[in-house]
Amino acid sequence: MKILTRHFGLMLLLVTFALGLGSPSQAADKNYTLGSLAEGTTPFLVNTAFAKAVNKYVPGHRIQVSAVGAATKHMLRVYQRKMDFTMGAATAYRLMYLSIGPFKKIKDGPAMTRSLSYLFSYPIGYYHAVVYASSGIKNFKDIKGKKVFMGPPAGVATRNVKMIVGAMTGYRAGRDFQQVRLGWGPAQQAFQDKKYDVWITTTMPPSPAISQLALTNKIRLLPLDKSKFNHPLWKRYLNQPARTLIHIDPKKAYGKNMVNEKPVLATGAMVGMQVRSDMDANLVYKMMKAFWDHIDEAHALAKSMKDTLTVKLATGNMAGTIHAGALRYWKEKGVKIAKPYTLTPADLKKFRARVKSKK
Repeated sequence: MKILTRHFGLMLLLVTFALGLGSPSQAADKNYTLGSLAEGTTPFLVNTAFAKAVNKYVPGHRIQVSAVGAATKHMLRVYQRKMDFTMGAATAYRLMYLSIGPFKKIKDGPAMTRSLSYLFSYPIGYYHAVVYASSGIKNFKDIKGKKVFMGPPAGVATRNVKMIVGAMTGYRAGRDFQQVRLGWGPAQQAFQDKKYDVWITTTMPPSPAISQLALTNKIRLLPLDKSKFNHPLWKRYLNQPARTLIHIDPKKAYGKNMVNEKPVLATGAMVGMQVRSDMDANLVYKMMKAFWDHIDEAHALAKSMKDTLTVKLATGNMAGTIHAGALRYWKEKGVKIAKPYTLTPADLKKFRARVKSKK
């Protein structure tokens, strides 16, 4: 596993130098922080590409990617004006607006949603439930009594995976299996070191992290079972905005060490890049132009990026408000933007009445 550790350590080092962080000649630049999921994930690749484009083509402004913590925590930090950019999602917008789940301590959810604005959307990828072939685990039912990573404890991904696993098996974390409570990065490293049994991560195939793991290990992806799609938890999961389904061809995506013989049904979601709503519109326009006018440079970072970053995907499945600078860019390009997913005070009132009636 040392090979994999060195690979991602080198990736982070290269990103640091590529972004020009810590260079004395750039000490006078205006610096920004972009919250990201861990190395090897789709958001990390997208965020790195965005930061590189801004740092290269927008003089005097530099973005540093921070791949520490869950996206929900990054959103809170943007709301608190302690961070400038983050990954967002329509599901997170809903939870935030209603002040539930990871945002249950927020007193004014609607105000928090107004503090973040979308720039563009993209597929975060699909939930890959990865096991070592030697584990004997062949489907979700086999995870009983095992150690399972479902995402960071306070993350939206964990909430989604609990619904998916519950629908597929009827199992509950803490009762039928042990939930591994780590962040994305530490969980990836711990699985490489074989510290637990099932690593459920979300990424576009082919994932750099899983590809590297498959170079030296025989691994398996656990498939969804369509016969379980009538389960209330699955319906609850799928009823959320921006859900997707796909068949992944494991051997085509990850090579001969993937032991699956048939395509694997997986589910995922659309997410997006968000920015502080109060960031200058002209600056945001310049950043959008730097990124999308040189999108070929982002596509060159990984095989999956051409399918991840497209204008069609970028202008759909956003939530809340779209930043004025982004609107200006898309309008200038003549691109029609799909209506964002939004909630209203009436929706909040209905939700609170429903919760009260159940007590």
